[in-house]
Amino acid sequence: LPPCRQQLPAMTKSKELSPRLRFAASSLLLHLRPTNSFSTATPPSVKSIADAPAPFKWPFIGTLPDFLSRGGVDKFAEVHESMYRDFGPVYSMSILGDDTIVLCDPIIFDSILRKEGKFPIGGTEGVSTFIDYYEENNVTMALNMFQSGPEWKEWRDSLNPDMFAAWTTYLPSIAQTCRKISDVAGAEVPKHIPFVDFISRAAFDMFETVMYGSTSFTTNSKVASSEDIEFVKAAQSAFDITGALLSNPMEKVFEGDLYKKFVVNMDKTFSFARKRTKKYADLALMDQQQVQQPQRSRQSKQFFFADEVSADAGVDEESSKCPVQKIRNAIPTKFVNPSFIERLVHRGELNNEDISEIGAPLLMAGVDTTAYVMSWLYLNLASNPDVQTKLAEELHSVLKGADLTTVEQMDSLPYLRACIRESHRLTPATPIQPKKMRKDVDIVLPNGDIYHVEAGKRISLNLRAFPMDPQFVDNPTKYQPERFLPEAIEARKGTPSEIIDHPNFEDPFGRGKRRCLGGSVAKAEIMILAARLIQDWEISLVDPLDATRWTAKQKLMLKADPYPAMKLVKRDIEGNEWL
Repeated sequence: LPPCRQQLPAMTKSKELSPRLRFAASSLLLHLRPTNSFSTATPPSVKSIADAPAPFKWPFIGTLPDFLSRGGVDKFAEVHESMYRDFGPVYSMSILGDDTIVLCDPIIFDSILRKEGKFPIGGTEGVSTFIDYYEENNVTMALNMFQSGPEWKEWRDSLNPDMFAAWTTYLPSIAQTCRKISDVAGAEVPKHIPFVDFISRAAFDMFETVMYGSTSFTTNSKVASSEDIEFVKAAQSAFDITGALLSNPMEKVFEGDLYKKFVVNMDKTFSFARKRTKKYADLALMDQQQVQQPQRSRQSKQFFFADEVSADAGVDEESSKCPVQKIRNAIPTKFVNPSFIERLVHRGELNNEDISEIGAPLLMAGVDTTAYVMSWLYLNLASNPDVQTKLAEELHSVLKGADLTTVEQMDSLPYLRACIRESHRLTPATPIQPKKMRKDVDIVLPNGDIYHVEAGKRISLNLRAFPMDPQFVDNPTKYQPERFLPEAIEARKGTPSEIIDHPNFEDPFGRGKRRCLGGSVAKAEIMILAARLIQDWEISLVDPLDATRWTAKQKLMLKADPYPAMKLVKRDIEGNEWL
């Protein structure tokens, strides 16, 4: 047997190992051993969610008093860290009749995802505020994003080819936008825009480029329109209010002030995104119709094909391995590469009215989720200047001032990847990953216990358990990207600590069939912007003591509160020497 399989049984018998470490080692063995090695003469007993370790459960309110005593919604991450410490790698919660079983082992959680079926239930179905809004306004295409039946699959299938599968073909336009963002960053932050707001606007500018091919540049206060800035603010507000409404559902029932504020902000964002998406869809349709007129030569058209973009647009054709070129040759565009909307119009599966409805939820999700993740990344980099300097050195060595435009370049930047991965481990945008199943499911644990979970009950993965446990991670409260360099990952293989490298812990965009449609695009945006900003600027805290003066507060996702003020200073590079 390989050494890892020879050593692990001995490790699990060690008296020095804690129950949590034995559980993780057993889980690794469960993953490695043949399935028939678990057959026994006596079948294990089957338990319900109520049988899982949990705080005292009161009538009607369940474990709510314990939840509040641990910090409640505002300290959601700390709640689940302490639940893991007190009850171990499997525990349950029951709040006002909503029963949840929480798993800490990503391998076991993965075994559940494999049972999702053809129409899996996504996490968005639990966000009732958006569903209610789209239902009340009869917005069918936007609502399909939040469904789980054939309507959702048709919606997803119509968008997957041009977003999920083709994410690499947007890299050139994202890089071009990031360069323009960085060009104004020093003048804007903090004089005109606080850094945390600048990052939100950057997320908008990048995804607007993906959606429409160009951006209105909300990061540049000299050219940004009030309408664009208002969209970013309204989208942020709608997301933050949603988090509050989910923790206080009676606000929706009685249509309190908070829910009314949510509706006002949703009206603003939906109207803006629908109008803008329709505009670009109509323009794309006009361009397509011009192409289809045989009597008009290519030279006489008022648009051009993207392969005619000049070389100074920052696109290296040789290094791109041609995925972008194939798209360019097929779709007429005025931009560096065809936009998502142009591709949908070219594909012809959706009419422009449907496309305009799709634009609103995509633009909102594409802005806010990415902004949450980036806010944590830059906070960690600013709070750890030595790490930031090391990252800047890698970027300078590999890119030499150029933009990040290809997958090959991404793969040559292991420290940048490690910085982003470590930020997610230490400060994830959400502390848990929820899942519901259409059918009853049995959860089989490494120790032989089986929990029977009824259809519709929530099953969650705790992202603050193993990744923050010192038995799996050295100095878990320290931001240390080196732990995710390739050599460190290789060294962990075959040990219990290997569990932190599981894909379920990799990013906040989910896993399985309901992984975020734009997850890969968002990861690319985060990498490309960081590569540009860190090459150009030293990002630091205005007051270094602010590194410890914030707490992780739960909105719809986790956010540092208060978010520290930051400043940008131009990096000095002379020739090939780092100063």
